[in-house]
Amino acid sequence: CPSKTTTIILDGPQLALQVHESCGHPIELDRVFGTEASYAGTSFLTPEKYGTFRYGSDRVNLVADAVTPTGLGTYGYDDEGVPGQRADIVKNGQFVGYLTSRETASRLKKIHPEAPARSNGTMRADGWNRMPIIRMNNVSLLPGEVTLDELIADTDDGVYMITNRSWSIDDKRLNFQFGTELAYEIKDGRLGRMLKGATYTGITPKFWAGCDAICNQDHWHVWGTPNCGKGQPGQTAHTGHGAAPARFRNVQIGIMK
Repeated sequence: CPSKTTTIILDGPQLALQVHESCGHPIELDRVFGTEASYAGTSFLTPEKYGTFRYGSDRVNLVADAVTPTGLGTYGYDDEGVPGQRADIVKNGQFVGYLTSRETASRLKKIHPEAPARSNGTMRADGWNRMPIIRMNNVSLLPGEVTLDELIADTDDGVYMITNRSWSIDDKRLNFQFGTELAYEIKDGRLGRMLKGATYTGITPKFWAGCDAICNQDHWHVWGTPNCGKGQPGQTAHTGHGAAPARFRNVQIGIMK
């Protein structure tokens, strides 16, 4: 894989993990308030960013939806007795919501009176002997309007990356690197040679600001993470992530020199 700044297209499963790591974890409000600092870090989405922060391009819409059919993160009620529900996280690129509990929703409202007073129902425990903590449900990137063939044909120069191989992200969910099992060069709207050892790096809001196209509902599937770890003592949760292939501009690929 060459080292350069270019356009990339991520397939659905890889993008689902990208959503999990760079969107799902930083919106956990207990993490924002510091509860997770000793285990997996905090979050760059500090409370003053609520409702005002530009998370990505206008094409980026993210929801947290506990009632998505067939989702790994689907449930009827959380462990505080709050009904599972759908909540907007990012609308047209603007950050508009966290994953909350009864306690953290009340705390956020004291800072932002316009914030909802009620929890959006994301407190879950993985067993009777663990405390409920804020967990992702189905945090999903909503589909766009193009087909994958159209997206590739519209890309003059870039790389199509498929199936996760590795991932790494810092303790504020800001600076990341991902590697994929497969990658293909895109030249003049056509897939070309296979590339070895493909990786890409980025800073979360800058990366999502470069999203200029997302494939349509026909390409959208709810993928899943069955082993999301959080908490001390550690807990494991099932989370879902709906995604379709999407294109990102001005992304660093390969080894940075």
